[in-house]
Amino acid sequence: MALTNSAKRYIRDKIYLGKRKVRKIVLAAPFWVLLIGVTMTSLGIGRYIYLTDNRKDQSMNTYWEYGAQMPYRQMSVYARGARPGGPETPPVYINNASSLRRSDILAIRTALQNIADSSMGVSSKGGLPEDGRPRGWEDCYSSYLTATITSIADPMSRTEFSFNSASEIIAIDGNFPAFHPFRYMSGGFLPEIAVDNRQIVLNDVLAWKFYKSYDVIGEKVSLWGEEFTIIGVVAEPSDRIARDAGVEQPRAYVYFTAMEELAPLTAPSADTQQNPGGSSSAPAASPASASDAASAIPGASSAQSTRPDMAILCYEAMLPEAVKNVAKNDMSSSLTNYTPADPNFYVVSNTGRFNVIDTWRFMWPIGKTQGRLGAYELPFWEKTADLTSQHLFADEILTVAGFVTLVSGTIMAALRYRKMSRK
Repeated sequence: MALTNSAKRYIRDKIYLGKRKVRKIVLAAPFWVLLIGVTMTSLGIGRYIYLTDNRKDQSMNTYWEYGAQMPYRQMSVYARGARPGGPETPPVYINNASSLRRSDILAIRTALQNIADSSMGVSSKGGLPEDGRPRGWEDCYSSYLTATITSIADPMSRTEFSFNSASEIIAIDGNFPAFHPFRYMSGGFLPEIAVDNRQIVLNDVLAWKFYKSYDVIGEKVSLWGEEFTIIGVVAEPSDRIARDAGVEQPRAYVYFTAMEELAPLTAPSADTQQNPGGSSSAPAASPASASDAASAIPGASSAQSTRPDMAILCYEAMLPEAVKNVAKNDMSSSLTNYTPADPNFYVVSNTGRFNVIDTWRFMWPIGKTQGRLGAYELPFWEKTADLTSQHLFADEILTVAGFVTLVSGTIMAALRYRKMSRK
């Protein structure tokens, strides 16, 4: 009997202690809710700041505005092109409904120059200067393709052996560094006014793969059957989102004119492909092969005996903006056949693209923008920015949820204090 009573007392005590613990937890609920709310809000805001800070290439207008009397807006336009022989051939101009070429860039520059002169209070000087470059603002354009680069062995230098690497080639013109703040491992970038279009800049991945060093200025590589001189090595973004977007791969930068002149318009055949350790490059297409490729491109003449116009896939501009958001309309109006209701080009305002409203516009409705972007070949910097917007969207939801939790915890704590003060 005594044993039974002891067991009952033990169970009774345990139940009593358990109730007290539960009561303490319940009474402490406002504290835990507040803690969770603060944690979620802090995490969302902290990640937002971290992610946007890593995308300095999307806010280069701040550098132009420093010390200036005029705000600037950074804009990008993405167009399309046809590739006659796949990713190893350059994009070729299709038509003015979806593509850009050099003559289109000249027309865009002229329209934007007239607008810029007016906004800055400069008397009209008949459009662009004689060199065809913007005055009082900056721009650049680029296209991209895949090619095999070969390091050239030189017994008199560090390069004892020849190596090959399939690499992404970015063909540029204009003030490209004004929009892409590289970290320079050695040397510099391609000058805006080309002195020698057989110059090349490697990224740190490719330089290390070839030479196990970044101090490679003056070394020679072979691309499209021609020798190029290395004048710089750059480090591109290396944060996690950039890596997920495919930034960390061998890459090189050349002049757009070099791509126009040398890049093959037909895919290299199996017998001309370089084998690992080889030293020969795929030859550039002959005029005949270029003509054959052009005949398959919409808008190109079958009798064309010269290389067709190369397509420009990305155009970037740093525009003065006396009135907020007017630069967006200026850029859109300078594009032939562009209407917001049925856009043939993808126009992006880099400035402010990561604010809360624009991030939600990019993501909502879910999948709409991403589906539209499937029609474009986007460069790594735009892929990185788009992926950043997706992460920011998730962080904004986390922040909102944290704020709601924080408010709920505050209300719970207030009600509890009020109840206790009445006792």
